[in-house]
Amino acid sequence: MRGGILLVLILTHSWISAQISDDFSDGNFTTNPTWSGTTGDYIVNASEQVQLTAAVAGTSYLSTPHGLSDMDGKEWKLWTRQSFAPSSSNYGRIYLTSSSADLSSNPDGFYLQLGEAGSLDAVRLFKCVSGTHTELLAGPSAQIAASFSIGIRVVRSAGGDWTLSIDGTGGTAYISAGTVNDAAPLLGSHFGFLNVFTISNASGFYYDDIYVGDEIFDTDPPVLMSATAITATSVDVLFNEALDQVTAETTGNYNLSPALGISSAVLDGTNPALVHLTLAANLSNGQLYDLNTINQEDLSANVSGSQTAQFFYLLAETPEAGDVIINEFMCDPEPPVALPNVEFVEVYNKSNKIFNLTSWKLADASSSGTIQGGWLMPGEYRVLTATANVDSFAVAQAVSSFPSLNNSGDAIVLRSDLGIVIDSINYTDEWYNDPLKEDGGYSIERINPNDPCTDITDWRASVSSTGGTPGAVNSVLDLTADTGLPSFIQLIASAPNYLEVQFSEGMDSLSLMNAVFSFQPSLTVQNQYVLSAFPTSFVLQFVEDLQPSQIYTIEMENVADCWLNSTTLLGQFALPDVIVVGDLIINEILSDPVTGGSDYVELYNNSSKLLDMKDLIVANYDDGTIGNQKNIPTHFLLYPDSYVVLTEDSVQLKQQYAAANPGRYIEMDLPSWNNDSGTVYILNNLTLLDKVSYTDDWHFRLLDNLDGKSLERIDPNRASDSKENWHTAAESIGFGTPGRVNSQYYPVLSNGTFSFTSETVSPDNDGFEDVLQINYEMNDAGYLGTFTIFDDRGRQIATVFKSELLGVTGTFKWDGVREDGTKATIGTYVGVFEAFDISGGLAFTQRKAFVVAGKL
Repeated sequence: MRGGILLVLILTHSWISAQISDDFSDGNFTTNPTWSGTTGDYIVNASEQVQLTAAVAGTSYLSTPHGLSDMDGKEWKLWTRQSFAPSSSNYGRIYLTSSSADLSSNPDGFYLQLGEAGSLDAVRLFKCVSGTHTELLAGPSAQIAASFSIGIRVVRSAGGDWTLSIDGTGGTAYISAGTVNDAAPLLGSHFGFLNVFTISNASGFYYDDIYVGDEIFDTDPPVLMSATAITATSVDVLFNEALDQVTAETTGNYNLSPALGISSAVLDGTNPALVHLTLAANLSNGQLYDLNTINQEDLSANVSGSQTAQFFYLLAETPEAGDVIINEFMCDPEPPVALPNVEFVEVYNKSNKIFNLTSWKLADASSSGTIQGGWLMPGEYRVLTATANVDSFAVAQAVSSFPSLNNSGDAIVLRSDLGIVIDSINYTDEWYNDPLKEDGGYSIERINPNDPCTDITDWRASVSSTGGTPGAVNSVLDLTADTGLPSFIQLIASAPNYLEVQFSEGMDSLSLMNAVFSFQPSLTVQNQYVLSAFPTSFVLQFVEDLQPSQIYTIEMENVADCWLNSTTLLGQFALPDVIVVGDLIINEILSDPVTGGSDYVELYNNSSKLLDMKDLIVANYDDGTIGNQKNIPTHFLLYPDSYVVLTEDSVQLKQQYAAANPGRYIEMDLPSWNNDSGTVYILNNLTLLDKVSYTDDWHFRLLDNLDGKSLERIDPNRASDSKENWHTAAESIGFGTPGRVNSQYYPVLSNGTFSFTSETVSPDNDGFEDVLQINYEMNDAGYLGTFTIFDDRGRQIATVFKSELLGVTGTFKWDGVREDGTKATIGTYVGVFEAFDISGGLAFTQRKAFVVAGKL
């Protein structure tokens, strides 16, 4: 609605003699005053303007009585718009006075023509007498040749002088188009507007702020509306009305604070309410200025007093990477703590530059949105969010197509309007550094905006009671500089000649490229692959091929982290060997943990090779096949004669089992195994490396409760799937030895054709001689064997096995439990070994004494 100035004039001047004054703010044209004509073709739109809305092409009009008794000293003013390029088939006609209410009847009177054939369309003043149309006066040629919004003022003096004035911007700073004398007595009775149109322009005519009545004489001085910096040395000054050129162009009538000289002032050639100032020196970027004006005179000789307008000089500067940083983000707002339930990204201008965010891009890993403008001053924060959520924050900027941030992890990338990456991060839910806040409602905040690295160490969940600090200083802010030295995290060799070096923090890439290396045995660096400015890893390529299982040492001199903390690093690496069957065995199993505990599987490197555990598969037996396969997710070099424990909770295992060896764990998801029986598989791709199918009767039979008690392998070189090669871990060592040598370990030592590994057994599950291990060696395979135990009075107390098919060699065990389920008492016993051929004939028999020992 353009009635603001009109309303001021209404309040300022007495319009008692006005005949028509309508700004349509009442929402209709049926009262005060009443308009008639083809009323069904017009509406008052939401902007409180009369608008043509015809259904078909044709001619439409509205008119109302003007009530003028004469035309001496009268004035006509209005605002009009035509949203198309006028032509002889599409034009408007404004009747200042008409002899008939029906404007379509070609009445006598004076009118303004808005549109014509050709391209020189101008606002033209006509009179019509008995069907003869005479042009009296015209505005600038081609002023309305395209779609337009203009303000028009026509004044007729008592002597018949008609003055046409136009504001081509649609305001009230009218510029005179000329004066003509015509005193024809065509008083008429109505004012109105006539529209001729094709169907494509049937809704393209608009009218507002209409006044018809006595001439209004200007008694108010010009009002300073605004000052706007255009360039570093030019400022545009806008007033509410046309100015006298002499006062407008007097430089002494202007003053700037902070002080800057004014070289010239020039009145605009098109808009006489606009003055262009040229400055003697450059404006300072980001500075707030006061412009004072005085003694400005309008065309009615009204002189203004002192007036002041403020303006900023803002010049968008070119950003570089790191000038603006991603400082906080909300990827999982639900359930909300106290912040709005919306996603956002907060950026912070850490530079001393000024940026215009218009057309900058915000992206995630799969989509991007466009920032919808806004200035970002040095040290300022700005919240970027979806257009619908802007009102949720105090300092927010809309992003069209705001990218949806994944809860578990995503990329966030900020680009300038020129496509330069200003900042980027790749977060995961581990960046919360607080498992209790991962479920949502908390933002993730940057700890130190000066940290050159953008990794997990510089981020954590907000500690604000509201769940975040969008648009304000972060709750976790800590400007302490990093003075710690970097270290190796892992050195991963891969065939034939590559080494990936992983660091504890982001590194200075230049220092990596310039580092001095030395290796033992000697290696020659052929290439260095550094893929970012502050990498946490890089790759070396050697001239020589690496030898599998060979231990190499590396020394890197003069390497620095991204804070430029410099050091020399030492480490070891080796190229892992190919794993084949027999290299890696299952050595200990816990399938029945204590309440709140975790299962574990211990693997043992039973080879002379160096083995990498990454991507090996742990599985169980499910629905008739190998199922629930879980990949080992990380590199872990297992040296010969070493152990590694696979579990979901290494902390709990270390707390429960005093014999646990710190540092020999891989935390990972495991298949589930039943307490009473199950099968553990270890696979390398499709190759089965080892398999153990256990049952709970493999445990020491006198135990009442198996919770938290592991099964240990007795001998790594005996069969994996044999009950005879497994026993409960010793009670004295806590019923489990994850990560270290088994408490029940003792290898087969053959002592003739039939021997005991030890001639003493103490079946108290203390880890020392808990079982009697019997070794045999036959001349041939295919015999059936029986082993029976007698006490010192010759009574049979146990049959260890009967009619069992024997190999050439073998080992079996007795756990000290009698056939009646009780533990053998302390004393001397005799073991009888018998072997029979397939016909049932006795082929071999031998007896040996042994002792059952125990505590008295």
